[in-house]
Amino acid sequence: MPRINPAMSDPLAIEAAVSVLNQSVTSGDLRLGVAMIANSEGVLFQHATGAGATQGQSPVTTDSILAIASMTKLVTTIAALQLVEAGALKLDEPISTYLPALEDLQILVGFNGDEPIYAPSPRAPSARELITHTSGFVYPMWNADALTAEALKITPGLGAGRDSINAPLGFAPGTQMEYGISTDWLGVLVEQLSGQTLIDYFDAHIFVPLNMQDTFYDLPEAKAHRALPMALRTAEGLVDAPIYQPRPSERKPGTFYSGGGGLFSTVHDYTQVMRALLRGGELDGQRVLLAETVDAMFDNHIGELTVAPLATEMPMLTNDIDMGFGSPAKWGLGFLLHTHGTSNGRSSGSASWGGLFNSYFWIDRERDMCAVYATQLLPFFDGKAIETLQALERIAYGK
Repeated sequence: MPRINPAMSDPLAIEAAVSVLNQSVTSGDLRLGVAMIANSEGVLFQHATGAGATQGQSPVTTDSILAIASMTKLVTTIAALQLVEAGALKLDEPISTYLPALEDLQILVGFNGDEPIYAPSPRAPSARELITHTSGFVYPMWNADALTAEALKITPGLGAGRDSINAPLGFAPGTQMEYGISTDWLGVLVEQLSGQTLIDYFDAHIFVPLNMQDTFYDLPEAKAHRALPMALRTAEGLVDAPIYQPRPSERKPGTFYSGGGGLFSTVHDYTQVMRALLRGGELDGQRVLLAETVDAMFDNHIGELTVAPLATEMPMLTNDIDMGFGSPAKWGLGFLLHTHGTSNGRSSGSASWGGLFNSYFWIDRERDMCAVYATQLLPFFDGKAIETLQALERIAYGK
């Protein structure tokens, strides 16, 4: 049985967690913060602080809608694993079996002046390599060659919709682990095998079963007032971000839904996903994954490779990042694995990841605990947001 940490049943711990979140805003370090901590049985703690606009008209609540960016990747991975369970997808089959257009991929190995130099990939990556970011697909935010290719308009760039993932590999599949657009291709694979758009598949197989009523790609007009605005940290302080402000939209045929990002959600809805994983794939009588599949998600799937810190190539969007927080890290199916835990409390084997706008989650099966903390702020891995996250983590573990 899991060892349940009693810290969040202590009124003093609750008071301390509220104080940490409130202080992050009243100090001026952040504009807003929302957090929820839960276990397999229910919510242990929730709090929201700050205002949803510069003028302060809209108080932040635990029902506020957040852009969760790369926290979408876990949802896409769950969808792919459901297809594995259904026999429609084999994790170690080349993805070109399902997507023939990816049969002859090229590796971008450098440049001769402004001309790219390519080498043929020895093979297509597998679905497992897409899930674990060992496929060779990279992000220009952390990869200099990919950013150069975008600047030279050799590749379309991240804002180009479906075309944005038509990019060469950064290395041969299986030889490295580097975070990138792999999960976008996994989303394409889910659509191909299911015959549904990604959002239709998510709705039918994940969001409705888990009662996630506030998770979507297209922000409904009727819920737009609950969506939190984006801030940007500059040398002069926090300002309204010129990009990524939430805007309502309607679901339309032909829209590209990214498996790697783009969802809006709430801390409550995302906690539903995490609690289902704590419970072996089931929540409130609805099973989204088999227990053995969930167990496999928490296994190391990258062997001797490691999840290394990444240096930024686009400082407006991201700082240098170390999602292992100084400790060794591997990758499971859908998230980073803290093989030795963290200095702030997470157990060995716990899982975590985050989203570009400074949202973060962790799942600790040993302690039967999961948590999500979010603000809406660029660039990623903001120092003040990380300080708040780690302070909350220490309180959750009674440290």
